[in-house]
Amino acid sequence: MIEKGRVISLISSAAGLLLAVGSMTVFSACGPKEDGTLMICHNAQIRVAMCGIGLAVLFAIAAFVKSKAIKLICDTAALVLSVVTFMTPGVLVHICLLSNMHCQVRLKPFTRGSAIFIALLALWDILRIIKEKREKGPGEEE
Repeated sequence: MIEKGRVISLISSAAGLLLAVGSMTVFSACGPKEDGTLMICHNAQIRVAMCGIGLAVLFAIAAFVKSKAIKLICDTAALVLSVVTFMTPGVLVHICLLSNMHCQVRLKPFTRGSAIFIALLALWDILRIIKEKREKGPGEEE
């Protein structure tokens, strides 16, 4: 039977991949301008996709590593990266100012919702690992 921690990490990894793919396809930022140049929000789209790939890799590592310490490090890094992902469109990277633009209507809400979901999964896994560690005792390691 698959252990609970591995399932959480695999679901989180899939969510990171969905964030990356979704930000580049269905929930993408604004298209090119009439002259063919890209809008400023395109940078946010690319960075959200890179964050999604990074989250997927961190959770995949956590899913297949045996050491609880490395799992905890991967989950903590993923939690921080999900907060960075949340802040990317609109805070860390400027997006269009008009409220009816694709980046405001599609990219920003999708990114923020996905980042919150992924952060909650990471936090759940961190708390699960800490609880297991306390139940086993300080000197025992799997």
